[in-house]
Amino acid sequence: MTLLMPIRHSSTKCVQTRTNASQLKIHISRIMKILRLFTALFIAVMTMAACDDTTDNIGSSITNEVDNLSIQQKVFNVTSRSVVSGPVLSRNNTGMIGKVKDPETGTYVTGDYMTQLGVLSSFSLDTLEYIRNAHDGKIEADSCFLLVSYKTIYGDSLAPMKATAYEMSKPMTEDQEYYSDYDAFGNGWVSENNYHSSATYNLNEGSTMAFKIYLNKPYKARDGKTYKNYGTYIMNTFVEHPEYFKSNYSFLNNVCPGFYIKNTGGIGNVANIWNTELQFYWKIQKTVKDSLGKDSVITGYTYNRFDGTEEVLQLNKITNDTKTLETLASNEECTFLKSPAGIFTEVTLPVEDIIRGHEKDTLNTASISFPRMNNQESDSKYQFSAPSTVLMVETDSLNAFFEQSKLTDNRSSYTASYSASTSTKNAYTFYNISNLVTKMHNAKLEGEKKNPNWVSEHPNWNKVMLVPVTLKTSTINNTKVVTKINHDMSLSSTRLVKATDDANKDYTLDKSGNKVASGPVQIKVIYSRFKE
Repeated sequence: MTLLMPIRHSSTKCVQTRTNASQLKIHISRIMKILRLFTALFIAVMTMAACDDTTDNIGSSITNEVDNLSIQQKVFNVTSRSVVSGPVLSRNNTGMIGKVKDPETGTYVTGDYMTQLGVLSSFSLDTLEYIRNAHDGKIEADSCFLLVSYKTIYGDSLAPMKATAYEMSKPMTEDQEYYSDYDAFGNGWVSENNYHSSATYNLNEGSTMAFKIYLNKPYKARDGKTYKNYGTYIMNTFVEHPEYFKSNYSFLNNVCPGFYIKNTGGIGNVANIWNTELQFYWKIQKTVKDSLGKDSVITGYTYNRFDGTEEVLQLNKITNDTKTLETLASNEECTFLKSPAGIFTEVTLPVEDIIRGHEKDTLNTASISFPRMNNQESDSKYQFSAPSTVLMVETDSLNAFFEQSKLTDNRSSYTASYSASTSTKNAYTFYNISNLVTKMHNAKLEGEKKNPNWVSEHPNWNKVMLVPVTLKTSTINNTKVVTKINHDMSLSSTRLVKATDDANKDYTLDKSGNKVASGPVQIKVIYSRFKE
């Protein structure tokens, strides 16, 4: 006989089963959220990639039925104008000397520069006895000159040019900012009566890319003493005050404040200077015993030098044809990028239009390209090159960006490199400035909460400036990183397609009869939203 025993249910087991089911549900939910996120990012990236090829589907939505994810893309017109830059922050690693005319725009530009010289704490001379032996008991330099070395040139290398080097009256200090219109003579850093010397030169692109400005005429020091030349002054100062040569500060304030190199004649070329050296040579003479024990006199020459380095100041003085620049900036057919200290392009972003109706959406991407117009004077062999790199920065933050030595943060500032390839359509392309658009929108919202007149008091709230720049890079852990961004002080010039937003000209109708932005410069945006 089989006895039927009652089944006992375990309450502990039941609770555990329910707990496991609940945890499983949570895990599944988390996994689904992660999958949704990756799906959103993947669709956004693929859509952005397709966005550069065609705009046929702009304004449409893509819905993922599994994840209930909605992706929408739109385009908006932007507007732009040329702005004469005025003076720019001058400090740079390169100098510029010469005067040329831009064949494309007809503007003249002149470059002068100030350079200081650095000293190593190990600076020394030869055995003084040997120098005195060769100079009737005196400490003298036999020759002294500034070696001006350049890395690139523009213009007619055979054009005769003249440069004059003036010794500075006092060093330009590190505690202030200098702009490209600084007046070295007017502000007392240089005087026409200061010790100076000139050189007539031609440029070449061979192995010796340098010219010399000799400083061999007599030099009268501040204490009234007169020396054979500038090198002799340096050598005797070292003998009397070696402590002056132990630091750059002491050297600049007690020995050599620096030199101002000024274009004083000629037109046709410009040299981009990478180093200016003060070199001085002297003869030595010593007596030695020959193999037979007889005295033998040996003579020879040796030298020393001081270089312009990053540890000391080097400042460009740029003189532009201001009236011609203003005429160019008023051109309604295009905008300009022109350096040094020439013309920038200001862009107004349609921030309100981009955000309107999408306040709860995520702005995934916002890409924009600024097409370049080919030069009209294409036959000229002395064309200025197009700027290689362009900075996009908020208009009101432009000066602070350079004065504070900032780097791009991909939130309020970006860089784009020029490319002539077909993929970027001969343009400067900023692939995603969505953070900037969001930042501008949030700033407007917060500002209007505190002040109803905020927009009128901040007319540049939705404007950015396009500025030619140069990048200094370093390699860290096999990765190249940008360490410094400066105003481009080289000769560059290009025209950009002018961005317009004319209601009658810059819009078309899609297949559904909706107006779609079709202006010459557009910002393409992609939104995403998770459905509830």
